Amino acid sequence: MSVRKTIVVVFAVLLLVSTVSAEVPTISVGGFGGLSIPVIQEDQANGTEFGVRARMPLMSVFVVEASFSLAQWGDPGTVQGINLGISGSKLTSYGLGVTIGHTPGKSGFKPFALISGGMYKVTNDDTGYDESKLGFSTGLGVAYGISPSLDIDVRGLAVFAPQEDGSKKAVSLTFGLNYTFGSEL
Repeated sequence: MSVRKTIVVVFAVLLLVSTVSAEVPTISVGGFGGLSIPVIQEDQANGTEFGVRARMPLMSVFVVEASFSLAQWGDPGTVQGINLGISGSKLTSYGLGVTIGHTPGKSGFKPFALISGGMYKVTNDDTGYDESKLGFSTGLGVAYGISPSLDIDVRGLAVFAPQEDGSKKAVSLTFGLNYTFGSEL
C-alpha cells in the first residue's frame, strides 16, 4: 500500500471514530523536529528528524496518534580506522500509536507514555540499500498546554525498525507544537 493511501485510510478511520460522538471531535495537528541517534550502529552517525502528527482522543486518557516522519542519519566517518565513504541512511516512517495521559485541548502540564507501530523504510543512496518492514517505537514525553488550543510537546522514543538481518535501532528526541481544533473533552 502506498504512503498516500495509508495516510488517507488513517485519517478516514480517525473521522469515523469521531462520528460516534454527537460533539464536534477534538483533533490536534502539529509538527516536530529533533535529533535521531542511531544505537549500536557504527555505520551511522547522529542525524536530524522532522515530521507531522494528528491526534484524536478516544477517551479522557487515551489518544490515537497518526504520524509521518523523516530522519537523515549522519555520515559514519571512520569505522575501525577505515573511511567507509558513504552517507548516512534515511529512515522514513508512518503509522498509528496510542498515548496514555496527554489529552489535546487542555491547558497545563501533561506527562504521557506512547507506543506506536507502522511502516519503517531504511534507504541509503550510496549502497543501494532499500528495505521496508513493520516496526514500532515506544517512549515517554511531556506536553505543556499553553492554552486549550496550543501544546508544546517534548518526547523521547526508542525506535525499532526491523530489517532482513536484524534491526536498525535509534533514540529519537523531538520538540513539537500541536494546534487543537474542536471541543474540549
